[in-house]
Amino acid sequence: MTGIGGVEMGALAARTRALAVLRVRSRAVAVALLPAAAAVILLVGGSTGHLVGGGWDVLRRVVSVLALCVLLAAAGVALVVARSRPAVTPTVTVAEESAPDLYRMVRDLADRLDVPAPSAIALTPDCDSWLEERAHPRHGPPPVDRHDDGLSGPGEPARRRSAAAAPVLVIGSPFLWWMRVGELRAVLAPVVAGTGPSAHPDIAAARRFIRGLDAAVAR
Repeated sequence: MTGIGGVEMGALAARTRALAVLRVRSRAVAVALLPAAAAVILLVGGSTGHLVGGGWDVLRRVVSVLALCVLLAAAGVALVVARSRPAVTPTVTVAEESAPDLYRMVRDLADRLDVPAPSAIALTPDCDSWLEERAHPRHGPPPVDRHDDGLSGPGEPARRRSAAAAPVLVIGSPFLWWMRVGELRAVLAPVVAGTGPSAHPDIAAARRFIRGLDAAVAR
């Protein structure tokens, strides 16, 4: 299996898992709305004279109270998840001006793998490398491109939005100390390849949902 084929298989598997997560989220929303739908049916039936009687009146009250409680609980959970700030590993962002060769190498890897380039590069003291989403609204706005000269072409806004939505590439500083350029490229290639699946809308939505749940549980 070639490297590109492996990337495509990984992207397909990631999208399959993301769709499974989104299906779970959709079913949870449907379950939360089910009592409200039943309450609406009972209320409409009572107002039109079809579902009348003492038993129906009691059932209407019980279902309406249950629907209200479920909706309040669902709204509370949604609010907590939306307001939760996903954890961010302590890192130091590297400006492109201070490491142009590193940025050039990462962009070359992204071009060769046909995936979006990471929006930024950050260093960590850990001996590891990964992609980190920092597009959450509570993390603040994405970094601004200081090289914009106001002469952008027709496709430049779309490319800028894609770069802003791309995750940050976190590189372990020991890799930069110990590895040669070829070795560093080999280590970073599979990590950079992950920016492709992360740009897919379904995968991005599933990751935001999971990260929100993780942050809410960790509070």
